[in-house]
Amino acid sequence: MKREDIREITMQLVYQMDMTDDFKVADLSIVDENVKAAGKKQAAETLAAVQDHHAEIDTVISENLDKWTIDRIAKTDLAILRTAVAEMLYVDSIPVSVSINEAVNLAKKYGDDRSYAFINSVLGKISRSI
Repeated sequence: MKREDIREITMQLVYQMDMTDDFKVADLSIVDENVKAAGKKQAAETLAAVQDHHAEIDTVISENLDKWTIDRIAKTDLAILRTAVAEMLYVDSIPVSVSINEAVNLAKKYGDDRSYAFINSVLGKISRSI
């Protein structure tokens, strides 16, 4: 399984955490047992960052929104942003540029016609501030 697939599963779990309003426990059983160890590590590190730093991640996102509030962001876009920001701030093994690129690709797949541009803009601002 490719790292992009692992990131997609991770984003789906972050979405699930938001929908159930439970950021304490992530169900890693959804991650296929055949995933390479590096992929499991990537998913676990990112999910742990979201769980442990949920409030800080949301603050960083909020501080980089223009004329928006975090509660107005589509849930899928927010899950993509949270996943990418968690990687950017707390997962040293993933370059910031990779996190942004993969988030944009996820937005093209899961978001609406403008999601990818919105996510690219927010993450670009965040990357310049870190």
